[in-house]
Amino acid sequence: MSDHDIQLIALGIATGMDLMMLVQVVFAILDDRRDRKVARAAEAKLKTARDKAAA
Repeated sequence: MSDHDIQLIALGIATGMDLMMLVQVVFAILDDRRDRKVARAAEAKLKTARDKAAA
C-alpha cells in the first residue's frame, strides 16, 4: 500500500467520523426540541388540573 492509499483511507475515515458527528448533533437538537414540546404540554396539563382543583 502506498502513502497515497493510506492518506485516502485516513481522509475517508475522518470524513465519515465528521459526518456521523454531524448527524448525532442534528438529531440531538431535534430530539431536544421534541422533549421541550412534550414538557410544555405536560406543564399545561398540570396547570389545567391545578386550576380545576382550585375552583
